[in-house]
Amino acid sequence: MLSEWRYDPLYSAGWSVERMFDETDVVDTAGEEIGDVENIIFSDDGRVLSVIAEVGGVWDIGDTHVSIPWEEARLSEDGTRLTVPVTEDNVDDYSVFEKEFLFQTDTEDIAKVEDDLATGTTVFKATDLMGDYAYLSENTRYGYVTDMIVNNGTISAVIVDAAAYGRPGFYAYPYYGYNAAPSYYPRYNLPYAADEIDVLENFDYDQLRSQS
Repeated sequence: MLSEWRYDPLYSAGWSVERMFDETDVVDTAGEEIGDVENIIFSDDGRVLSVIAEVGGVWDIGDTHVSIPWEEARLSEDGTRLTVPVTEDNVDDYSVFEKEFLFQTDTEDIAKVEDDLATGTTVFKATDLMGDYAYLSENTRYGYVTDMIVNNGTISAVIVDAAAYGRPGFYAYPYYGYNAAPSYYPRYNLPYAADEIDVLENFDYDQLRSQS
């Protein structure tokens, strides 16, 4: 029940996918900045599987997108640096991913990928969900998904901008699995009626520990 849902665990240990895209630098093990986070691959149940980083600009090899298993990356406590094992010396050693779709087992190894790589069943890219319309249980368009908050390697909440519904600000809802409906207007279904959502307060990004 949303009346029992609290933001405190999100604030104390969560990090924002959107802010990672905007503010997190990808660095190598020596601490040198080598690129940016382009996308994150999740399993449908919300586990972080891999991160797609754009690297190479500082090495004069052109922009190169690399999928890196999440267990081989390390996010700093303040969320501003993501350390990965990719370096100028070894980036050419990684194979090029040549399949049309990326599946869960494909996230277990470092590989060069296309920036518009599609995902197969049971996995999705962060950008597949961000920007989708959010609907309530009465098939009412409520807003759109702007972000996800990850806690302990798993999506804990989806962030919805509900201004179009008359509720300015952002609201965090528990993540219950990837259920975006494939359609011309992609949508994410929230399992709540209109009279259930009024108990939520605005989500305050300034309270995220990872941004302190």
